[in-house]
Amino acid sequence: MKEYPHISGPNKAPHLPMIAFYKYDGSNIRFEWNKKTGWCKAGTRHCLFDRTDPEYGCAIPLFMERFGYELEKIFLENKVYRGTQQATVYLEFFGPHSFAGQHDPAMLGVESNDPKQLILFDVNIHKKGFVSPRDFVRHFGHLHSAQVIYEGNLNDEFIWDVKTGKYPVWEGVVCKGGEGHKLWLCKIKTHAYLDALKQKFQDWEKYGE
Repeated sequence: MKEYPHISGPNKAPHLPMIAFYKYDGSNIRFEWNKKTGWCKAGTRHCLFDRTDPEYGCAIPLFMERFGYELEKIFLENKVYRGTQQATVYLEFFGPHSFAGQHDPAMLGVESNDPKQLILFDVNIHKKGFVSPRDFVRHFGHLHSAQVIYEGNLNDEFIWDVKTGKYPVWEGVVCKGGEGHKLWLCKIKTHAYLDALKQKFQDWEKYGE
């Protein structure tokens, strides 16, 4: 199952047309669909998990309830994806008190487990690569999907405006341009979020990457 690529900051990103999506503060998880077997694998960014996993197991029934049927319907019925044999979809997993990918109630200082939610943010079609940002919005935007914050060229003004809180985001945004195997990504984090990391963790840099 294809892992989601690492996303770097904006310093080396091309100043080209892109769509900037809200960056949700949670954990990256993925599900694989196969035309013969349906939804057959679930994983975090680097490891597979099943329903018995104490932290992520609850994501499987949540995904099946909110996304399973609708995504399969798109793969089977939308003429753009009708020949798809296999696909991997990527979602953010988080709750009201999730922070920097942490969901442990004791670590977060809350008394009970938060109800979790999933937000779809990308789709990879086997042998074709990631769908373009525009097609993602067009074909998957009606689901519980990442909110569009901005569309236009990536430039220094936009980068600074995100960092200084001029857009309604907490952690920041993910900018996406291109498509397929030529998709490019960059993330921009707000100064407020980085300050919160510094207050919470001594090794905050690894969470701010």
